[in-house]
Amino acid sequence: MKKRPLILLIVLLVLIGLIGLYMFGGFNDIEIGEEDLGEIALVGIHYRGTPQDPELKKAFEKMENLANTNAEAFLNTIYYVEPAGKLDTMEVFVGLEKKWAPEETDLIEKNFDGSQAIIANIQSHRFVMPGPKRVQNKIRQYAEEKGLPLPETYIDQIFSPSKVRVIGLQN
Repeated sequence: MKKRPLILLIVLLVLIGLIGLYMFGGFNDIEIGEEDLGEIALVGIHYRGTPQDPELKKAFEKMENLANTNAEAFLNTIYYVEPAGKLDTMEVFVGLEKKWAPEETDLIEKNFDGSQAIIANIQSHRFVMPGPKRVQNKIRQYAEEKGLPLPETYIDQIFSPSKVRVIGLQN
C-alpha cells in the first residue's frame, strides 16, 4: 500500500522537472546556418592558467566593463584549451569587436576570416544551455552535411546569460 504514494511522488517530481526544463528552454533547438561575416576583428586579453586564478576574473571583468560602455557591444570568447577541472590549465581569449573598444595598447588584436562562417544560435537559460562540445559537434555535423570545410576555431558571442551565438571558422 505504501508504494502508491511513492510512485505518485516520483511521477510528480519528473513532471515538475520536465515542466521546468521546458520553461528554461531546455528543449529549444540549436539553430544552425551559414553566414558571410567578412573579417572579424577582435581585441581582448589572452589568458592561460587555472580557472580559479584571479587574473581570469580580472580579464573577464575588464572586457565586460568595456562592453558595457556601448549597448551594441558584447563579449566574445575563444577557448583554445578548456579545463576538465578546477586545477587544470585552460587557455582562453576574452574580447570584443574592435570597433567597440577604445584605442588601448595593452589589448591583443585577433583577426579572422568569417566569409564561410557556420553560426549556431542558442537561446535557453544558462542552467539548461547545451555544452560547448555538443554545440561544436552540431556545427561539425552541419559542415559535413553541406560539404563545407570543418571549423577549427569557435568564437562564442555572449549576448546575455540566455542568448549565445557560436561562430565556427576555418583557420
